[in-house]
Amino acid sequence: MSDKLKQALEELQDELKQIGGDDPKLQRLAGHVHDTLKESAEDIPLLDSLRDAAETFEVRHPQLTAMINNVMSSLSNIGI
Repeated sequence: MSDKLKQALEELQDELKQIGGDDPKLQRLAGHVHDTLKESAEDIPLLDSLRDAAETFEVRHPQLTAMINNVMSSLSNIGI
């Protein structure tokens, strides 16, 4: 995993912790981010969760959406 991707995932993980809440989509995304960082592997469920979260939270959490887009861009740059 590239350093840039790892940093983006860590920032996303921190933001998800700050937002917290009981939203199942956020909880699923947080789990996928955690698993990806733990295993140091890019994973398709993470991509699906990122896309879903970006659409869902674009208005309510613009900073989170920007971080999600950054991670998706990093994944795209490495061919995922």
